[in-house]
Amino acid sequence: MEQHNDAAATQVNIRMQQGEHAAQPLYANFSSVQPGQGVVIVDFGFLDPQTVATITRLARSGEKMPDTIGARMTCRMALSVEAANNLAQQLNQLFQKK
Repeated sequence: MEQHNDAAATQVNIRMQQGEHAAQPLYANFSSVQPGQGVVIVDFGFLDPQTVATITRLARSGEKMPDTIGARMTCRMALSVEAANNLAQQLNQLFQKK
């Protein structure tokens, strides 16, 4: 975690403890982000791989796309704006390394 202020950036190591339901990872193959009041809502979901393949095929062939696609939400997170900004920075750093 990095704390930024006008003087300098300080890095503090945080050791996260597993919560009661955190031991089992959740898998998501898509996400949706929307603003809330003072928070950023991030929904993670799962689309069946066959549905993804069908949508990809329709898009490539120029066929009519369905108006709505059913998916299962695996997790909803409400992040403070600061936490969402930190997450964005961490993801950007991760992808720049690859």
